Amino acid sequence: MKNSKKIFLALMSIGLVFSLYLNFQRHQVEQKNRQIETVMDYQALRRMAVSEGVPREKVFKEFKDRGVTTLAIYDKSIIQMAQEGYITYYTGGDLLRASNLGTLDPAWLAITRRPDFEVEALYLSDGNSRKALDQLTETLAVRFDDGRFKQLSTAPRVYQLKGPTQLNKNPFYQDQVGLQESAFVMVPDEIEDARNNGFMVAVRPGNAVHQTADREKAEKQILTYFEQLDRTGAEISLLIGNGKSMFGEPNYLDLVAREMLKRHITLGMVENDIQLQFIKMEGLVPMAPVMNYQVARAYLITEDEQRKMKIFDAFRRWSLSNDERNIRVNYIRAFLTGRDGMSTLKTNLEYVGRVTKDVASHGYTSGRADIYQVFQPNPVLYIPLALSLAAAWCLYLELLGFLPERHYLKLTILFGLLLSAGYMTGSHSLLARQVTALGAAIIFPVLSMARMMHIWDTLDSRQSLGQLIVKTMVQLFGALLFSLVGASMLGGVLSDTRFLLEIDIYRGVKLTFLMPVVLTFLLFCKSHGLWNEGESLWKPAERIRDFLNRPFTFNTLVILFFFAIVAWVFIGRSGHTAGVPVPAFEEKLRYFLEETMYARPREKEFIVGHPAFFLAAWCAWRKLPVWACGLFVTAAAVGQGSAVQTFAHMRTPILMSYVRAADGYVLGIVLGAIAVLLFEAVYSYAKKILRRREGLE
Repeated sequence: MKNSKKIFLALMSIGLVFSLYLNFQRHQVEQKNRQIETVMDYQALRRMAVSEGVPREKVFKEFKDRGVTTLAIYDKSIIQMAQEGYITYYTGGDLLRASNLGTLDPAWLAITRRPDFEVEALYLSDGNSRKALDQLTETLAVRFDDGRFKQLSTAPRVYQLKGPTQLNKNPFYQDQVGLQESAFVMVPDEIEDARNNGFMVAVRPGNAVHQTADREKAEKQILTYFEQLDRTGAEISLLIGNGKSMFGEPNYLDLVAREMLKRHITLGMVENDIQLQFIKMEGLVPMAPVMNYQVARAYLITEDEQRKMKIFDAFRRWSLSNDERNIRVNYIRAFLTGRDGMSTLKTNLEYVGRVTKDVASHGYTSGRADIYQVFQPNPVLYIPLALSLAAAWCLYLELLGFLPERHYLKLTILFGLLLSAGYMTGSHSLLARQVTALGAAIIFPVLSMARMMHIWDTLDSRQSLGQLIVKTMVQLFGALLFSLVGASMLGGVLSDTRFLLEIDIYRGVKLTFLMPVVLTFLLFCKSHGLWNEGESLWKPAERIRDFLNRPFTFNTLVILFFFAIVAWVFIGRSGHTAGVPVPAFEEKLRYFLEETMYARPREKEFIVGHPAFFLAAWCAWRKLPVWACGLFVTAAAVGQGSAVQTFAHMRTPILMSYVRAADGYVLGIVLGAIAVLLFEAVYSYAKKILRRREGLE
């Protein structure tokens, strides 16, 4: 065993050095990514101006003064353009009815008498913006052939677009819409208005090209779209998809990306509302590599969620999202109604001002969203990590008695080389790195607890309670450092642009929480008599079978129910799809910790794992029954595993993950010391009572 431990320590040290180097490279990349773009919808600001009777220019200026850098502008449908006065349109049915009533002027009456007049067609003409109609007709001419779209008159300008005109009234059939409901074009007047008021523009096009079968026509639509943007003279900083699929999906993402890169337009990828990866939009994730990762992560509070929020609740989201989730586009949705006795305009000015001030206080600058430089370490740097991981798992198997020491070095080298070979194969490289990350996250907390179990088994019970607490503080620090070797390896082996942007994610969050606990429990059972050296592996199974054959009592049911609740909360609160609610007092605790500490530590560490670590040491000091020691040793593994699992969130800066573990340690030793004092007081009191009873008897 001594030789195995020496080999393990040597390989672990080498792996740690390489992982820290990889993490340092990652930190340098992260530090260059400190500029945030603040986006609001153009229409939201315009509606506030109209509804409160304030000049639009004044509203724009007030939001710009409060830190809004960019206005988002969507494609508009024909009916929307007409409602806002940009153009005029009629359906063939509208014209026919007006003709029968005798209310049409001669120019329009002549249209109804043409032989090519159709009831199922749209008739487009000028409104208050000649440029808007020009851009619309240019877009329609590219999309539809002469049989469906053509000019009928020059004075007035009238265009005919054939197709279904019946308006959609059924929300379950949103794809079956009249032509006037389809979003066709970006209105140039809106982009120029944003430009003239000092804003950059984030365009949000739909994906009309996916309906075009003709490749030449589809490519022409895309090129025309970007040419139209060029004519506005605006600085287009972002392109954020809109609808079910990305602009250009599925066959023209490369063309869209080429045109965006030519104009230095960043792809905005909106984070999913469960804060894991991105909103569901076909072609969004595949677009990132085509864009050579010139992308920025964006956050937008969902409409349903924000409707229930107060300003403070919404405000809290932003500094957290920037610091912890690498959000570089703060896409702020406006409140539709006033809050806290203020008007809608005042509410949103207050909200946006607080957000941008808070973001600036965290050291971020305002402007175009920063993007990560493309970062992909040389896979040769992962090889020491593979050997270190193999050494760790082989040591665990040896501790369990499954691996003879004479085979330790051979199997370590074999498993390490197999994993290293995976890094060098393009198709399996990602899988090999994921396996390394998962394996490191699981095994190093377990080995850390194995070391502590050995120390506690030889604990000197003659030391004072104060000495025990101080030594346990030092021991917890050492155990945490040992566990963080696995965290460092996880953070290093997954350090590349795809993981930092969360295009790829760490797989195995639930296993990372659960497996260290299970493996630590097995090791505790092994070291406390579940099976002995040289004993058949069937012996533990027989003991478990004998245990299960015991009579089932109500007390057993209560205990099982308790552990089921604990497991439900423990596993359910991990990951991003948890169904376990967060109580109000915990929300308040989280906010307090967010405000007072650099990185809010995880409750599993400072409330559960680290106090259990202290209580495990206390149980060993008091020579309590094995089941009590086993309970707290197993619970202590929760804290070690949670500290490592923090690093699985690759979007979070690596330095923040280390600080979060340190903050958890500080709170953990405080609560751990309190827990030991409380348990000691209860134990001493109970011991006195028992002695009195024995004396009476």
